[in-house]
Amino acid sequence: MATLTIRNLPDDVRDKLRVRAARNGRSTEAEVRSLIAEAVGAEVSAPRPSVEERVKRLQEAFAPYRSPTGSLVDEFVAERRIEGWKESLETLQEMNQGKEREIGRPNP
Repeated sequence: MATLTIRNLPDDVRDKLRVRAARNGRSTEAEVRSLIAEAVGAEVSAPRPSVEERVKRLQEAFAPYRSPTGSLVDEFVAERRIEGWKESLETLQEMNQGKEREIGRPNP
């Protein structure tokens, strides 16, 4: 069997381990072995979800925020294009209004 040394264990944690061990009728060392075995055993017994399962869970989590018509990126790109077209149209209208003013002026 291996030996494990734990350095810099806070005093309050050590005290809680002693109390817990006494409640369970074990030595502190036996209590720590039990806790570690339980923690590792729980980790081993719960299989890690596959990539597909994780992707599915993420998709379900974000489903309320997705657009039914397309991707959010496509919506942002479309909105920016419309804004750009509006800005271009306004600029052209301003330029045309300036030319109309110039044309309407009498020549000096």
